[in-house]
Amino acid sequence: MTSRARLVLYGLLSLYLLIVLRAFHIQVLGVKGIRERGAKQYCTSIPLLPKRGVILDRTGSELAVSIATKSIFVQPGKLKFPDKAAALLAPRVSRSAKELSKRFAADKGFVWVRRQMPSTAADEAVREVKEALAELDPETRGKASAIDGIGTVEEPKRFYPNRELASSLIGFTNLDSEGMEGIELSLNKYLHGERAVLMCERDAHGRLIVPASSPVEFNSNGHAVTLTIDRNIQHIAESELDAAVEKYHARGGAALVLAPKSGEILAMANSPSFNPNAPGDAPVGARRDRAITDCFEPGSTFKVFTMASALEMGAVGASDRFFCENGAYRYAGRVIHDTHKYGWLTAPEILKYSSNIGITKINEKMDGNRYYDMIRAFGFGSREGVELPGEISGIVPSRDAFGKHIRRATVSFGQGISVTALQLAAAMGAIVNGGRVMKPYVVREIRDPKGKTVYSGQPKELRRVLSPKTSARMREILGKVVEEDGTGTQARIRGFLVGGKTGTAQKVEPGTGKYSPTRRTASFIGFLPLEDPELLILVVVDEPRGQVYGGVVAAPAFNQIAVKTAYYLGIQPTEAVASALSHRIEAVAPAAVRVTPVSTASPAGVMIMPDLAGLSMGRAVDIMGRYSVKLSLKGSGVACAQTPAPGAVLVPGEECSVVFAAEPQLRLSANKEKR
Repeated sequence: MTSRARLVLYGLLSLYLLIVLRAFHIQVLGVKGIRERGAKQYCTSIPLLPKRGVILDRTGSELAVSIATKSIFVQPGKLKFPDKAAALLAPRVSRSAKELSKRFAADKGFVWVRRQMPSTAADEAVREVKEALAELDPETRGKASAIDGIGTVEEPKRFYPNRELASSLIGFTNLDSEGMEGIELSLNKYLHGERAVLMCERDAHGRLIVPASSPVEFNSNGHAVTLTIDRNIQHIAESELDAAVEKYHARGGAALVLAPKSGEILAMANSPSFNPNAPGDAPVGARRDRAITDCFEPGSTFKVFTMASALEMGAVGASDRFFCENGAYRYAGRVIHDTHKYGWLTAPEILKYSSNIGITKINEKMDGNRYYDMIRAFGFGSREGVELPGEISGIVPSRDAFGKHIRRATVSFGQGISVTALQLAAAMGAIVNGGRVMKPYVVREIRDPKGKTVYSGQPKELRRVLSPKTSARMREILGKVVEEDGTGTQARIRGFLVGGKTGTAQKVEPGTGKYSPTRRTASFIGFLPLEDPELLILVVVDEPRGQVYGGVVAAPAFNQIAVKTAYYLGIQPTEAVASALSHRIEAVAPAAVRVTPVSTASPAGVMIMPDLAGLSMGRAVDIMGRYSVKLSLKGSGVACAQTPAPGAVLVPGEECSVVFAAEPQLRLSANKEKR
């Protein structure tokens, strides 16, 4: 064999060997890849909605769940009578026949008709349409099951069993099961879960074909989220807040219930609220979480932080006395006013009577830079970092404003600074819990679909801002605010020693930058028990009408939230309070005022309605603040009528009304003749 022949032979052998190796690679080593490529050409999948994880309250009650629904689909290519099918489906899925006909005429192999319908309604609609179409075709008459092109597939739908309860906090999802607001949005990556898919085939033209028994492949569900809120406490807070907003025809409001020692949020109420099962039916304003998205000037509640800062710095002592200028004081070129004319007041009395002038003079005793640092240390001007979207930081003036400047004075009594309800509550927690700023949190635990804990919310101390001694002194001072002639007497609770502070702040008129003469924010923030606080409650009412003061508008709501929550949680009342209260009333009641003191003949004590005739509104509020009742005030001037009548036995929580008139002599004489 010549060399040329051998060369040709070797070349043919090499080519043959390559062909054999390639065939081996295709049929043995690469068969999996080829099959996958082939499957992709004739198989495909349609993504379905994922099954989101459940949201629970701290007791395990369901706040958000995913329920089984069915979605109706159509394969237009398989329909013999597409226009008739559109006409039959339209009324059953609440869509127009014209719209469906247009969609069925498009060159598509698969069309969604209606998603997330109740399962029985979807099955019934498909059955009825198939029966009607079967009668039109001689080949399928009487055999509805033979009709192809219309079917259902199971999909989960988000459902909120408690409707409006905690709706702003929980949030809602869109049609694609994506979280839009609240916890649903902030924890969407945990709650979302992995999508299921509907397995389909393609014909020679690439159109989708859904077999009658098309399999649905479900992946893992979303994680389960447990919140710190308690459904029952949330209901209490929402009910009392709604009652206050309705009674005073307010624009809205917010209420918070916190555990000051841990930072746990037990309730976060907003008014107005909305039904997350139909979020589109509610205005946008009703869906926001006012407690973290709205900032407001805190008014006199901010005096608490000015006083605490001064005590902590040693700038003032609890026994120091300040002259309050009888109601008018010039500072930095402006005149600061008090609602009432006060002379000499001690530091605790300045907080008790809520004197703007007194707190300004206390503020003057402090170093401006250190005061600014204290305000920031309490958390004002910074986000709290709660696990909710949309939180804002509020507004704190720059350090430069804390020199000899009118802004420094106004900040001391809560003007020229803006806070959120959550900031105010968290900062107040530090005032009463021993001086520790605790991070507020609303997520207690997150578990994966297998039940493994992937996140656990724990109390977290951010920093210490007050000494335990200053904190104890502040609790004592705040306890006096709700006593006798303090501004928060309507917050008093029979059986418990409580503390707190009222706030009434003017709102700035939009576009003018000037304070409104009529628009106010009324608030009360308080805690109980006084010596070892377990509950901290804030109530904020936006633009109340008629009565605008925090001690009248917000304090009664605090009273009822605190009473009901304390008894629900089993917080024990102070047994000696009823007797001590009786002695205090006897000691302070002037001879000219006919006040029947609380009787101690019964272990529970009996409350008797006093005679308020001829008293001013302020004095009437002082007197009635000793009783655990709701107080309704009408008119102005002096008291001329009341319900119940003097001497009647009062029941805790009962509503008492007092009518005031501007012509005391005429009205009072008529009132006495009736008696």
